[in-house]
Amino acid sequence: MAIEMRLRTMDLVREDMVRRRIFADPAIFNAEMKRIFGRTWVCVGHESEIPEPGDFKTEDIDGRPIILTRHVDGKIYALLNSCRHRGATVCEIPYGKTNVFRCPYHGWTYLSNGELISVPYREEFGPDFDIASFGLGRLPRVATYGGFLFVSFGSDGPDLLEHLGHAAPWVDQFSGRAPERKVQATKPVKQRYVGNWKLQLDNFGDNYHPQFVHPAGFGPRRRRQEPNGAGAQSSGPASRPSDVGSRIQRSFARGHAMMTFSPPRSFGDPPKLAEYITALSERVGPDEARRLVATDLHVFIYPNLFIQTNMNHFRIVRPLAVDQSEVQTYACRLVGAPDEYNQANLELTAGWGSPAGFVQVDDLEALTRVQRGLRADVDQWVLFKMGRDERVNEDGDRESNSMTDLLSRGFYREWARLMSEPDRR
Repeated sequence: MAIEMRLRTMDLVREDMVRRRIFADPAIFNAEMKRIFGRTWVCVGHESEIPEPGDFKTEDIDGRPIILTRHVDGKIYALLNSCRHRGATVCEIPYGKTNVFRCPYHGWTYLSNGELISVPYREEFGPDFDIASFGLGRLPRVATYGGFLFVSFGSDGPDLLEHLGHAAPWVDQFSGRAPERKVQATKPVKQRYVGNWKLQLDNFGDNYHPQFVHPAGFGPRRRRQEPNGAGAQSSGPASRPSDVGSRIQRSFARGHAMMTFSPPRSFGDPPKLAEYITALSERVGPDEARRLVATDLHVFIYPNLFIQTNMNHFRIVRPLAVDQSEVQTYACRLVGAPDEYNQANLELTAGWGSPAGFVQVDDLEALTRVQRGLRADVDQWVLFKMGRDERVNEDGDRESNSMTDLLSRGFYREWARLMSEPDRR
């Protein structure tokens, strides 16, 4: 089976193109859920969502319901949301606070660390029934980094810090922008689209679509040179990659990536910006504070976390089916920043990422069209050939300063690696 999968993966993924089939084949999707989301580290939110003992949130990974809880010992547990008696979910509330979970079917009751503490008619189960053996299932690995909460269904493999590798310092910059080096995530805005989960990755790695997909947000009246040499004002997209500013992009091991834009894309100065910079300067110094504020940084942690510092938000993509996905957008407050500054950024993220917004709704429409078009011929190729000037830097990471598909090529190298790994017992 492992040899067959490796041979098949070689036919599906090349260095600069992939078969359309990987976005449309239910069998491939099922294999992804087992080999990627069932093995590697997956982001499920932010620890600030469950800050106190008793706090919990519910999530689904590959259709498997889980509960993320903070127990009285302060530890975070990831529990399978399934009673050990007949299998019913023990919690259907997205967020809440409780010390126990009680199954509504037969009343089995569990502590917030999953321990079973009460079974009605326990004596009828016989003398050999060991209540300690029937706690809620626990995911074998739970860890946080930079406030982000990760879980893994796999009991082996690299720990979280090793998994993040060279991407870790870039993740640090998200909370590093807060005067108290903490962020507070708000409850997410959730949007579904008719498309494969990997299309959202491609959308992140593709830095030349905004001028076409988001003319209202990014393409106001750019100047371009007409063939006759006369300058003309145009409300259409930029005609050349150089028209959209400079950038640096890096593709890290394990599919992670980052990109920065210089100068940063501006949506206008939020209120109390000077006060925010002053508060941040008290911790990091004025030069570093100005650098952090001026950096339009985007970070991707494979397979499902997107971080954007310019608007203080992050996104999580959740696969639902081969052609169904959900994007969760979390606006964040920077702890220690002025309330007016935080509120302005929350409103900006709402305008950017809500169903009535001016950016993400355009992306999801584009991805829906891509998914529909891919079905026309699933054996054709999707191309990632743009920007072949990439280089390897002193840290061994691939990088580029041009308009490029470098990041997408990195995503599919990792996809091929994970999909062709030997089966685990």
